[in-house]
Amino acid sequence: MGDRHSLITNSAFVHTNQRDPYASATHDLVARVKSLAVDSIADIGCGDAGITDVLAGSLGSRVTVYAVDQDPDVFVHNWRNRADASVIEVVQDVNDLRMPRLVDVIVSRFLLIDLATPLEAIRQMRSWIRPGGHLVLLEPITSTGRVNHQPLRVDSDEIVNPDIGIELAELLEATHFSGIELFATTPVGIGESLVGRYLGAMTGNDPDPRDFVALPTLVTAWGRRPLDG
Repeated sequence: MGDRHSLITNSAFVHTNQRDPYASATHDLVARVKSLAVDSIADIGCGDAGITDVLAGSLGSRVTVYAVDQDPDVFVHNWRNRADASVIEVVQDVNDLRMPRLVDVIVSRFLLIDLATPLEAIRQMRSWIRPGGHLVLLEPITSTGRVNHQPLRVDSDEIVNPDIGIELAELLEATHFSGIELFATTPVGIGESLVGRYLGAMTGNDPDPRDFVALPTLVTAWGRRPLDG
């Protein structure tokens, strides 16, 4: 098989036309956010707004959802037809983040994997979370991905932290978050399953029908900004 299942670009890694095999992680995130007393949430590095749309559709108009990305072209406006959604687009770079206001929860998915200075990005996000609010990071451990016995490879300079998921707890501790919790999701499938199709879209090469596929483990890390800091 060689290296035909290398990760090519960050956009191929994050954004595909396939259904999201990591949807269970997003579902669990939304369920927990709904249990909190929040009126605002920001999706930093929202990309094509896949999670923004899920958050907006699940939380309804009582919660303002900020879709934040440095590239204005990523906004697909797929929430604009939702009567229950209150989404505000913010064009900002996470390394110089200037939100309209403090928010209760910040969510960031597949963002730190691309950043040379993830610690500074977390500091920037922390500064826009109200005391007592939460930061939720969803990042992969790319090297855990497999096709049969072969690990996935990263062949792109754009992906600078392919195993950043391992470091999330350390990064949250370094930026003075408390109550840190970690969860993991590893979708698996055979051949042309949802998982196999997602891998094909992500790498540009479809797995063979009998290939066992394990996508990179996605780590979800929760941290709380202390009330006194």
